[in-house]
Amino acid sequence: MDAATLEAVALVGAVLGVASHLGYFIHGEHHMQGTRIYLSFFAVTTFLFVSVIRLDGNHSYLAASQTTAAASLSYLSTLTLSILTYRVFFHPLRNFPGPFSAKLSNFSHVFRIFKDSRNFIEVDKLHQEYGEFVRFGPNEITTTSPDAVAILLGSGSKCSKAPWYDCVTYPNVSLQLTRSRVLHDKRRRIWDRAFTMKALREYESRVRTYTNQLISVLDTKTGQSINASLWFNFYSFDIMGDMAFGQSFDMMKSGEKHSAIEILHGGMKPLGVFTPISWILPLLLDIPGLSGGIKAFQQYNKDRVAIRKESTPETPDLFSWLIDAEKQSSDPIHKDPRWLWGDSALIVVAGSDTTAATLTHIFYHLSRSPKAVSALRKELDAFYQPGSESEFKDLQEAPYLNGVINEALRLHPPVPSGLPRFTPPEGITIGSTYIPGNVQISTPFWSMGRLESCYKNAEEFLPERWEENSELILDKSVFVPFSSGPYGCVGKNLALMELRNVVARIVTEFDTKFAPGEDGRTLMEKSKDVFTMELAPLEVVFTKRKD
Repeated sequence: MDAATLEAVALVGAVLGVASHLGYFIHGEHHMQGTRIYLSFFAVTTFLFVSVIRLDGNHSYLAASQTTAAASLSYLSTLTLSILTYRVFFHPLRNFPGPFSAKLSNFSHVFRIFKDSRNFIEVDKLHQEYGEFVRFGPNEITTTSPDAVAILLGSGSKCSKAPWYDCVTYPNVSLQLTRSRVLHDKRRRIWDRAFTMKALREYESRVRTYTNQLISVLDTKTGQSINASLWFNFYSFDIMGDMAFGQSFDMMKSGEKHSAIEILHGGMKPLGVFTPISWILPLLLDIPGLSGGIKAFQQYNKDRVAIRKESTPETPDLFSWLIDAEKQSSDPIHKDPRWLWGDSALIVVAGSDTTAATLTHIFYHLSRSPKAVSALRKELDAFYQPGSESEFKDLQEAPYLNGVINEALRLHPPVPSGLPRFTPPEGITIGSTYIPGNVQISTPFWSMGRLESCYKNAEEFLPERWEENSELILDKSVFVPFSSGPYGCVGKNLALMELRNVVARIVTEFDTKFAPGEDGRTLMEKSKDVFTMELAPLEVVFTKRKD
């Protein structure tokens, strides 16, 4: 094919590249269309290749290849150049501080977190370098402004959930991951029935049973080094299995890791790397062989739902309410099996990893702080009677115990990188800073919990800061470990019930210290951010209390 023809083809490709960017890609949301876009590009180039062969008198494969290559490369080059030019010079976020590479592509942030999956640390470094508002992606802002919490997460927020949520749950849907407020509220009404005060009282015996099992394990292993991260995971998974699906995983009894833990971590692992480019997750699911961990987790949840629907536990569990809604409600949302599958995943993640992470971090700090242990024992010894009818109510009102839990949640929030939101078309104003519309923005909880402007001696573990009239808290509004507003964690009270019960039992019955050679650095430096925390080991020795 002659040079003039190739130049003409390349020119057409270039024009189409710029036109597709300005006319399509900068308008609306396209995060769920990755597969369609790539298939469309492949179809068009294939059509062009075949057309040239049919129209060329010599049926030349060389001419077809040259024409297709010229058109494709020209299209992709000008499309890329147009995108980069827009992001650097014309994007509404162009004047926000941040790394230059972040203006160009979210892949720059993927490279930052690829090795260690510690997004919350990398985001904190960006704030240390660039300040309160940082552009860490072409259309992404992270902020540590205390004013942002209520504006983004509060009940009066004008923001919606970010496109990220669509990608994470695909192809299923769940209470916490749906972006539709209408659908969320319908589903939330069902979930709320499972967490009424009456329902919580019925769960007390289950919590007590599994706490007793954990105490029995510590009794048999007294004086030995144990991986607290692992055993608290066993506890949280066992109780989650019973509470959610009516059947424990019995890991505390067997002392062996159930395959469910590996399946969960395999399903969550991609989030540790691909969160900045979440659009790639649906694409991976559509490509055979590239999403084994995610698909295994999804299949696991389908299987759990199927097994649970075939049985009826003696005591109602969380899924009882969801299955009843499926059977009795005429609303199509409750008939769609994708909601049960998605809510199963929600229960597994929220009911296991988060509880285990908080317990592990609590005993990391208590192992380093004999003073805190003494203060907590002094409080508990005055009233606490394990197994009593008022056990859970009494613990609920224990200020220092709640302070210990709150400090762990402040310093080590279960979702350290925060919850991404999407600004309304008209934008929002945080303090004196205007954030344009249709921008993803988040408040990194890990960094917020360490703001000296909100907490005195912010890096220190000080349970007394949560006592009434304490001067150690300057701005409590940033403390939202369970989120807030309409999307706040529905299982918050159950989680706190479990945490209080376990901490009170262990502290009143055991002394705790780091195992020989353990200093906690592995837990602090090797745990991974996969939306929730995937914990590194923490070797601890529990011995029967001596004082």
